[in-house]
Amino acid sequence: MVDNNIEQLLPYLDKGDIIIDGGNSLFTDSIRRTKDVAEKGILFIGTGVSGGEEGARLGPSIMPGGNPAAWPYVKEILQAISAKVEDGTPCCDWVGENGAGHYVKMVHNGIEYGDIQLIGEAYQLLEGRAGPDAGRASRRLRGVEQGRAGQLPDRDLDDHLRDEG
Repeated sequence: MVDNNIEQLLPYLDKGDIIIDGGNSLFTDSIRRTKDVAEKGILFIGTGVSGGEEGARLGPSIMPGGNPAAWPYVKEILQAISAKVEDGTPCCDWVGENGAGHYVKMVHNGIEYGDIQLIGEAYQLLEGRAGPDAGRASRRLRGVEQGRAGQLPDRDLDDHLRDEG
């Protein structure tokens, strides 16, 4: 689909124009696209974007990579729309050439999916301790999310979860 869209755009682009792919493209496709459009004088940026519903309200984390000649033209725009840390630093910076933006997003997704798997497995363990009371297991997970387990360095998580709820 992305390749088809690029082909449809190309007749309307001039040398030096920039294409930004902000979807979850495979990084190897971004490497190929960077090269293919560069042969036509077009700059390509494969950009990982993350943030979900919170990113829609506060700005996403933006991970651009591709043809480095494009970065000076889009840097100010992308950093302006990105999320910011407490000191105002944008959650957006150039991550590298070719497919680097989508590669970083792929790694980010892998970590996020690992977190989701961990939550699912923790819930399963809690359900075993709490029985079929989903509310009790949920309260235990909420306590971990709010940092109560992290504030108890002398106890392991299992002891904390046994006592909570």
